[in-house]
Amino acid sequence: MNIAWESIRKAEDPELGYDVGFLRQLTECLDDIAERKTKIITNAGAMNAPVLARKVEELCQSRGHDLVVATILGDDVSYLLKQGKSGQRALELPHLDHQNQLLEDWDPDLEPTCAAAYIGAWGIVAALREGADIIICGRVTAASPVIGAAAWWYGWSEQSYDQLAGALIAGHLIECGPYATGANFSGFKQFLSELVDLAFPIAEITPSGTCYITKPDSMNGVVNKFNITSQLLYELQGQMYLNPDVVADIASIRIEETGRENCVSVTGCKGLPPPATTKVMVAAPGGWQAETTYYINGLDVQEKAQMMKQQLQSIFSGSKLSKFSAELYGTQVDNPSSQQAGTVMLRVFAQARRKEDIAAEKFKIPLYSLRMQSYPGYHMNLDFRTMEPKQFYEIFPATIPQATINHEAVVAGKTISIPPPRRTQHYPVQRPSSETATAIDLESFGPTERRPLGAVVHARSGDKANNSNAGFFVRHADEYPWLQSLLTVNKLKELLQDDYAGHSIERCEFSSILAVHL
Repeated sequence: MNIAWESIRKAEDPELGYDVGFLRQLTECLDDIAERKTKIITNAGAMNAPVLARKVEELCQSRGHDLVVATILGDDVSYLLKQGKSGQRALELPHLDHQNQLLEDWDPDLEPTCAAAYIGAWGIVAALREGADIIICGRVTAASPVIGAAAWWYGWSEQSYDQLAGALIAGHLIECGPYATGANFSGFKQFLSELVDLAFPIAEITPSGTCYITKPDSMNGVVNKFNITSQLLYELQGQMYLNPDVVADIASIRIEETGRENCVSVTGCKGLPPPATTKVMVAAPGGWQAETTYYINGLDVQEKAQMMKQQLQSIFSGSKLSKFSAELYGTQVDNPSSQQAGTVMLRVFAQARRKEDIAAEKFKIPLYSLRMQSYPGYHMNLDFRTMEPKQFYEIFPATIPQATINHEAVVAGKTISIPPPRRTQHYPVQRPSSETATAIDLESFGPTERRPLGAVVHARSGDKANNSNAGFFVRHADEYPWLQSLLTVNKLKELLQDDYAGHSIERCEFSSILAVHL
């Protein structure tokens, strides 16, 4: 998503394409950074790291700080998208999860404009060794700044796999900031009053690669083994966590309280050689999109929505929209205490390849024209800005050989070339999947009553490219055999109900943290 947004901004203005929020925040705290000699490593360069690095240098100079600003390059592999005289690209890019599907097989109406490879941490290490104070990266992996800082500090080598794997997981745990201090946690109600202006987490990494996750004492939030387990399960794909520098085997990971308030230890990661490839995200302008919302209240909600859908189908029957949906959000409430409590939303969403096919006369005006022939109690969202066409990008997740990436660190005019990993290992695209080996008859657990799964189980969802995941875990060891036996692949399909679209589901377990992952 970040790649697509910044690609749009860069296309509109060559001086943009980076995270402007980082520069704003740096402006506020640069003096403290210089005084404390704090090293800063960021991937805020996005699709235009050189421009952000130049602006940071100008900021430092304007404040009178003699700080060394480095730039990490190599992630922008857009040049590989150019087709030669034969009409073929210089390199075939297979889909991340479907190796027999190539970029060439993508929608022929889409013309890719940019590609960003996820590069590793050794450029960061090289920059730190050259004395860099602020390091501006583009699309490094989310954990690369953490891995790079730890590898430089402790002098780890490329083959320090266990240590690198531990730092990889530390980076994974803190990459989303307050997600590790109480946000996006299904057990939030216990700490509800404290969940305001949350702290960002701290990863204290040891020489062996194990870590402690904590937070500043003076700031709000909560760190315990449950919300850190939740964050660990976010965006996983099985027990192997792939990265361009190392693969972390987390099958036996342990997350434990330390006795310190708001501090847990994370141990048990095993490191393996990295794959020869890394992920690359290819973006292409997908067209234009617009939307609006209708509010439906009172009785006969389904019938009112059906009336609206029929009218929408009629006015757009001859359109050139590439996608159209009208989806009801919420359900009818019996005897609601207020109009607000009894209101559901009908979201109308559309996309078109060409802007003129979703312009005002093709979308906004026809929609608004329905107001006098609509359902009883008609109420349309009057913020018409949502019906103005906005450009969107589509993404093709692929893999690319690390050896084809020109990974470089630029420090004080010196360019350092970063070679690909010398030792790699093959990891199959199809990950291992299995039901529990110790299934127990659910009736053996005794009498039951129907309750939401979340009454007993914590859960956390995430996504990687076009894959979704959900990790489920319990708080007590005697509950885990029940969870293992209950949460089969078929049970998840049953729980998903209408949302299950027939896609394959993989399943694995993390017994040391009482979790089942699908």
